[in-house]
Amino acid sequence: MAKARPDIKQEVTDRIIAALEEGTAPWVKGWKGGNSATPVNGASGRHYNGVNVLLLWLEADRCAYTSNKWYTYKQAAGLDAQVRKGEKGTKIVFWNIIEKEDEKTGELKKIFFTRYYTVFNADQIDGLEVEVPVEVTPAERHARADALIVATQADVIYGRGRACYAPSFDRIEMPAIEQFEHESEYYSTHIHELAHWTGAKSRLDRDLSGRFGSASYAMEELVAELSAAFVCAEIGIDGKLQHAEYISSWVAKLKEDKNAIFTAASAARKASDYLTAFEEV
Repeated sequence: MAKARPDIKQEVTDRIIAALEEGTAPWVKGWKGGNSATPVNGASGRHYNGVNVLLLWLEADRCAYTSNKWYTYKQAAGLDAQVRKGEKGTKIVFWNIIEKEDEKTGELKKIFFTRYYTVFNADQIDGLEVEVPVEVTPAERHARADALIVATQADVIYGRGRACYAPSFDRIEMPAIEQFEHESEYYSTHIHELAHWTGAKSRLDRDLSGRFGSASYAMEELVAELSAAFVCAEIGIDGKLQHAEYISSWVAKLKEDKNAIFTAASAARKASDYLTAFEEV
């Protein structure tokens, strides 16, 4: 009897649900430690994307890894390094596309499929060259965040009693920085609202019509939450992001649809890329 193929999307979704039900989320503490907040492949230097960032943050937080670099077993060996005996790898998802000819029409159709890859954190590997991280002060991180905020040229009104994005006016309302207990929370909140701002029809054109309490509203909050986490990770901002009031809605949605976290993570990556592109202007 043939062995059943693993349902990768369901397995990944179950891992995210388990974390949420424990009262936390992969994006809350994921960027602490390492030269850069975002998980990268240590051999190629490429940043991981989408749901893989969440999976690696989740494992890094669980195991208290200090590095943001990950390697396959083969990549480590190619650098004359060795994964320590007994270490367990972390599964990440790889997407691929193949073209197959339709038997009836003769047309080429694209078929998407997923598979697992196993990677190991640099903390699990002996023999890697040790890099001394470049120290970046909070003031430097905050200055970088300020520059990004200004570069977007978003319409922002400061000094309000709440933080929100109003799609009908294409405007952000923010408390003043002095109203926050910590400056980092001001920046993480501001970036969260900018993530909503990216969803306007003139930008990335996401559905922003959901009302508070609706499933679509909760999913847009998840996209903004993940987007802000990705941007904050890149800049090094460690303000709180998790919105506890949405956790139950997120869990319900993920249990209902195994594609939801992949869809949200993909949309969040597009939003974060949209925002960080302003640093290049």
